Amino acid sequence: MKKLRKIRVPLAAAVLLCFVSAGASLGAERLLCGWKTSAIETKLREIDRLVSEKYIGETDSGSVADYAAVGYVTGLGDKWSSYIPADQYEAYRMSSEGTGCGIGVSVTSTADTVRISIVYDDSPAAQAGIVKGDYILGAEGLTVEKDGANAVISAIRGEEGTDVSVTIRTAAGETKTLTMKRATVTQKMAWGEMLSGNTGYIRIENFHTGVAKQFRNVLDTLTGEGMTSLVIDVRHNGGGKVKEMSEILDPLLPEGTIMTLREKDGHETVYSSDADMIDLPIAVLIDDQSISAAEFFAAALQEYERATLVGTHTTGKGRAQRTYVLSDGSAVNLSVEEYFTPKGKSLADTGIAPDIETALTDEQTANFYFLGTDGDPQLQRAVSVVQSLKN
Repeated sequence: MKKLRKIRVPLAAAVLLCFVSAGASLGAERLLCGWKTSAIETKLREIDRLVSEKYIGETDSGSVADYAAVGYVTGLGDKWSSYIPADQYEAYRMSSEGTGCGIGVSVTSTADTVRISIVYDDSPAAQAGIVKGDYILGAEGLTVEKDGANAVISAIRGEEGTDVSVTIRTAAGETKTLTMKRATVTQKMAWGEMLSGNTGYIRIENFHTGVAKQFRNVLDTLTGEGMTSLVIDVRHNGGGKVKEMSEILDPLLPEGTIMTLREKDGHETVYSSDADMIDLPIAVLIDDQSISAAEFFAAALQEYERATLVGTHTTGKGRAQRTYVLSDGSAVNLSVEEYFTPKGKSLADTGIAPDIETALTDEQTANFYFLGTDGDPQLQRAVSVVQSLKN
């Protein structure tokens, strides 16, 4: 199953070293499937019979079943639906719940580099003195240079309470090997700071479980420090749970609809906000990696004329997924709802355009997590916009 594992686990899963992956809204349920489509049953049974009678090689029925499942879901033609092998489901589930087990960092990686982009609060990595910008050179006897980034990232993962040795290179060029004890940690999903001119900045990394609480804590802190304008950053945000997104939007919007979700049978679920709302200029940073809940977050603020969108055009995702656990512990993440903006608009294949288009260069995009305030033209433009709107 090595090839299947590489196909199924996106970069986001490697990015968090605590089993984090980009995700949509989740709900683990049991699904027992009978054959509802005779053409599928007939074809698979014919192939299975031929293999049993004629194929001269050995077969791994579990591997064949996994690949058949991948083919089935791929055949739906829905890029948002996916199959999750049993040995990856627990990591997937933990990610959606805003937790993970590892050393507590997020990384960006290429074939031959692994660089730390986020260090989670109170994590083994934080306690060991690892900071954003450090490079991971190796772990558990493996090196990025010889064994590759994915192998080293996999070696860092493991069971809670077990030791792991990690070799890093600091920004100053110092190389050191640290031994840490793996632990279950909470993802760092929302954080912020006060910029010049009393402009607050809040970064939302994803909309997994617990992000609304983290966002509210940052918002309250910045408000207490005298914030008079706000920039919210949902660039490179792969989405998450609609409930978390709605809770974040509630204090930013007037009373009304936030999002509507519609099932196959026409049943609708409507999320709404109350009348309590902070009143200050807001800008939202978006890009082509703002997906799902991140897009609808920005769209709601735009449609209520509560924020100016700055950046580049978003992806255009218009379906919500739910995860169904199968009898063998694998799972299917299946599109089961369409969702719509406050004005009833679908973003499927269209996304949303910024009010002010501002792009990063290829080099800036590659170093997104390390730009800093002074090196980020999109952030600078957003700050300029909100400060110009102050009373």
